[in-house]
Amino acid sequence: MTSANADMLRDSAADALDKLQHAAAPAIKEGKRQARVLFDQSGELLDTVSTRAGETASDLGKSLIAYTKKKPLIALLLAVGAGALLISAAKSTPSRR
Repeated sequence: MTSANADMLRDSAADALDKLQHAAAPAIKEGKRQARVLFDQSGELLDTVSTRAGETASDLGKSLIAYTKKKPLIALLLAVGAGALLISAAKSTPSRR
């Protein structure tokens, strides 16, 4: 292969690469736009989920307090039972150490 042939081959490859980059540019631009839209939507969704989870936790806390004030003995028995279940579950689970 002569130096002229190598130069011609290199120039041809460079031209083909330039054409390919030019042809792909709109698709890449659209892909970036769609990714930005999806990212924005996911941020909004996470914000909504976070807000709802906070509201639910707050409502649950208020409900538990109201129930405890209304029926303190039953609430105490439920708490003792839940604690006993947690201790039993913790003892029955093998240690990972």
